[in-house]
Amino acid sequence: MKIDNYHSEKCKLDELLSSHFFNCIPEACVMLDPWFYIVKMNSQAEEFFLLPQEYLMSKPFWEIAPQYINTNIFHAMYKIKNDRQNTSLEFCGSITNRWFEANLCMIDKYIVVFFKNITHHKHTQNELLRAQERLSAVFHNSHALMAIVNQDNNQFVSVNDSFADFFGYSANEIIGKTKEDIFETLNNQFFPPQIPEDYDNNSFSKLISVKSKSSDSSKHIIITSELININEKPCRLEIGIDITDNLRCQKELRRLEHLNLLGQMSASIAHEIRNPLQTVKGFLQLLQFKEGISPYQTHFNLMIDELNRANQIITELLCLSRTKPTNLKMHTINDIINSVLPLIEAQALAEDKIIMVEQMPVSPTLLDEDEIKQVLLNIVKNALEATKSKGCVKIISESNQTSVKLIICDNGQGIPPELQDNIGMPFFTTKQNGTGLGLPMSLSILERHNAKLDFISDKNGTSFIIIFPIVA
Repeated sequence: MKIDNYHSEKCKLDELLSSHFFNCIPEACVMLDPWFYIVKMNSQAEEFFLLPQEYLMSKPFWEIAPQYINTNIFHAMYKIKNDRQNTSLEFCGSITNRWFEANLCMIDKYIVVFFKNITHHKHTQNELLRAQERLSAVFHNSHALMAIVNQDNNQFVSVNDSFADFFGYSANEIIGKTKEDIFETLNNQFFPPQIPEDYDNNSFSKLISVKSKSSDSSKHIIITSELININEKPCRLEIGIDITDNLRCQKELRRLEHLNLLGQMSASIAHEIRNPLQTVKGFLQLLQFKEGISPYQTHFNLMIDELNRANQIITELLCLSRTKPTNLKMHTINDIINSVLPLIEAQALAEDKIIMVEQMPVSPTLLDEDEIKQVLLNIVKNALEATKSKGCVKIISESNQTSVKLIICDNGQGIPPELQDNIGMPFFTTKQNGTGLGLPMSLSILERHNAKLDFISDKNGTSFIIIFPIVA
């Protein structure tokens, strides 16, 4: 009776899975009985296993492929045999290193397995994963400022460490926030949230000056924006290059070019101009005491004052043409401050202003005393002119192991931001009767001393900081 039932079920199975229908299945397909013998397989399975059909159907599956005992495919077959729940899995061939996808289902008491070679897909997937890892490494380790911004709500999706460090935040503090939360441009116009339609390939670049909400300093960056899709959401990949130092160097080069030109001009013509001026001045001084000239004394004094002013400009031009200090000796900056302090205090008193001096012990260094006096007087004069009546100018000295620092502070209204880039340029002045040569002359002197001049200015005043190197 059991034999008849078996033959009856086998006939039904053969009807259901005729050779023609079975071989039309594009994937390798095998049917196993409860004892894991292959009772049916299509031609694709024979090609798949690289073994003849007669051999494959002669033994239990686990004798043909014992290397898969106690592997995922082994456990999956026993599991579906018991719970009859369809399942699928991926596994790697133990001999050929090929990757396969197996889909298992039950038909009556038979286990049907569909095998698909996914080696190419797997290799492509692995290559894609490695490419993503490389791109992630480039993104996070790049020195350029890189950020991904959601196009719909303008929130940061991801930023690299360079971007976070540039604005003074951690990456986690930036993600989920908008640009308005992190920084602002100096003209208060934020980077456009929508990419303009008139740019090719949905990309564009622009130079912006930004100020972080965590810092008062302004910086300049070139930002390039590209429209990209991440997880089917429109985003922008924004890459920024910090050019703050480049612009500072360009400014310094322009200033040096101006100084070089002025030096060449002053060296060639200053003496020729000074001699006739002195002659004219001498005759004016002689004539002003002649009889009948007294009604014109005011005019004579005015002409002599203007000649003195012209002579001072020539002196400053000659100073710009020098290339090295003329009288270097060991001095302390405190001694130089004290030597000109009576003159400074007298000027401040005449203008109803206060001079405060804060001196710390400082190390001596190589200085040209007369030139450094000139620098100190120039900058203090500017500070007094920027200070209102009853205001205060501070002169501070301090040092460390490598340098001596001289700081001159005023509590005026500060230098407007749009003018700060021009400070130190020859002939640039905001004074009605200024020449624009005082600060360039001071810079020229400090360069000959290998000293550095910087300034900080806001609405509460301006501080000029001079750093002299200590020469052993």
